[in-house]
Amino acid sequence: MSSNDTIRLLLIHDTPSEAQRLVSMLHNAGRPNRAQHVASAEALVKLLQDKTWDLLIAADTSEKVPPAVALRTISKLQKDVPVVLLSERSGSQPVVEGLKVGARDVVTVDEDQHLLLVIQREMIALENRRKARLHDRRYHATLQRAKELLDSSKDAIAYVSDGLIVYANDSFAERFGYSSNDDIEYQPLIDMLTEGEQEDARDFLKQCAIDNNEVEAQEWKFTAKTASGSPLPIRAEVLSTVYDEERCLQVRIAARGGDTEQLEAQLSDIKNRDPLTGLYNRQYFLQLLDKAIAATAGAQRTGGLMYIEIDRFEETVEKTVGVAGVDALQKKMAELLQSSLRRGDLVARYGEESFCLLMPETTPDSAEQRTRELLQKISDTIFEAGGKTLHITASVGISLLSEASGAAQKVLDQALQAHELALQQQEKGNGFALYEPDTDQQGDADTYHRARVLQALEDGNMKLLYQPILSLQGSGEQIYEVLVRLVDGKEELAPVAFLEALGEASLATKMDRWVILNAIKAASAQRAGGKNVSLLLHITSASLLDTGLPAWLGVAFKAAKVPPKGVVFQLRQEDIDSNLHAARDFTRQVQELGCRVSVCHFGTGLNPFKALEHVKVDIAKVDPSFVREVQDEGESSETLANLVRQLGEADTRVIVPHIEQASMLPTLWQTGTDYIQGYYVQAPAEEMDFDFSLD
Repeated sequence: MSSNDTIRLLLIHDTPSEAQRLVSMLHNAGRPNRAQHVASAEALVKLLQDKTWDLLIAADTSEKVPPAVALRTISKLQKDVPVVLLSERSGSQPVVEGLKVGARDVVTVDEDQHLLLVIQREMIALENRRKARLHDRRYHATLQRAKELLDSSKDAIAYVSDGLIVYANDSFAERFGYSSNDDIEYQPLIDMLTEGEQEDARDFLKQCAIDNNEVEAQEWKFTAKTASGSPLPIRAEVLSTVYDEERCLQVRIAARGGDTEQLEAQLSDIKNRDPLTGLYNRQYFLQLLDKAIAATAGAQRTGGLMYIEIDRFEETVEKTVGVAGVDALQKKMAELLQSSLRRGDLVARYGEESFCLLMPETTPDSAEQRTRELLQKISDTIFEAGGKTLHITASVGISLLSEASGAAQKVLDQALQAHELALQQQEKGNGFALYEPDTDQQGDADTYHRARVLQALEDGNMKLLYQPILSLQGSGEQIYEVLVRLVDGKEELAPVAFLEALGEASLATKMDRWVILNAIKAASAQRAGGKNVSLLLHITSASLLDTGLPAWLGVAFKAAKVPPKGVVFQLRQEDIDSNLHAARDFTRQVQELGCRVSVCHFGTGLNPFKALEHVKVDIAKVDPSFVREVQDEGESSETLANLVRQLGEADTRVIVPHIEQASMLPTLWQTGTDYIQGYYVQAPAEEMDFDFSLD
């Protein structure tokens, strides 16, 4: 996560003014954030379920929402939200206490530099975890596709590890006369050869493993024996590879011409069903679970998995009704589970006495309530099997599916752990437990770049770029935002954040004036060529405090022969919040000159509209995080739409930045958005040459 990205922040503090101070401190340090003050445990649950958050900062003395409650809630919902605690106490004791309950760190109150470094570290770690989960899902999806291809391949394929067949597809089993791959998996491959060839085959396979060749397969001719004992000449290819994360040999026998129809018939739905109950079988259910996890992560919602196991199965069922009765009981149990499904749910038979129920969208409370109802339904049902009636109970382990979930097996393992916990809590069964992760298993990178920026400033290596801002309402304006870059070798860096973080006010004001002067000169040349361009110019917080800037601007406009109405000065919301009086005076003075004023990063902080009561801006550019939620993370556009509508009601025009996809346009058009900006329109360029006639 870049230091310029907006942090989606939750704040727990019994003193709202202290929460506001933290927000202002982060803004002043160049860490824009969209903060939400949490006033109750119920509100925290709703916020965590409704949106994705990057960080939670809590006072360790908070009574309205105790930190331990907040951490337990995050753990229960399986949300990846790092927690940092603030403590009035110094020393190691509060740190030890905080780490024990699951906080990432504990910082002494007012140690702002320490807090900033902790936040930087946690944001980098969070981004790495999110990337790792994404790569893990992609990796397992790739493995799953490869497995499906192997299963459906017309070629006979087997994987051999230490002489044992660890995997064989149906084609391989059929080639040797077996009805199912279960008949040959984990059997020695050598046993499937005629006795006279077994010794040579053992040496050949051993040498193939030693060669470790994953590129070129070696040909292997041998005489096998079928399930009936008949000799079968085979011509195969063998190479070293990896299967299920283990080094092994792949043995591939090319398909025979007449196998096509028979192999294709094996890909019917019956392969995915348990023959007794008609439910999905374990293997296919794991595929469906992987897909559900990916969908849950993509939609930023929470799903759930129930692992359901009949209590004391051998004692209450097998010994009572016998083998025939067991089959009848399993069918009845499958029917009961199917009758309990809701829209989107899936149920599968996992083992002889166990089942899995997948809920693609749920909450912890809802999953627990459904489990209570299901357990009650099972215990209230009179089952008939083997000519006898049975009363049975079951125990359930629940695991949640979220953006932090890994592959299907990991989620299933969590449900199994929860089931074991349920049995520990109620030895006689008829109980459930929700899996909760063990909280015990849970430099500022900009410094170097700042030094490079300062060196580039001293050398005068600066240039301007221009990015067009397109009107959605057909106003005909030709507005360009002016961006300054420092050229450091082959790299181009944005200097504003670095300078302000360093507290280099004199350099920041000097840079602002250089940018303004050179930009209006470029605009003057464009106007002389018949282009009625306007400029959006960023003003740093240092320039807001420069009382001589408005007078200097009047002189600069006259010298460049640029009308003030063609210039929009852009202030950051965090700068307005931190310098309210200076921002109010600057805005009034430049508006008296005829300029317009815009606020960017709008929507951050605890109460973004409060500042607009004192500083009247003409345009508001919403914070990019609102766009990313809709465009990149697939969240609802309702929050963005409401923000645009509120600004429209305040008679403030709206720029929505970072637009990269055409799919965003219908939503923005309907909300009344005035302008859009981003790579979908055009990337920043060294010339003001955008064709606004496409408007």
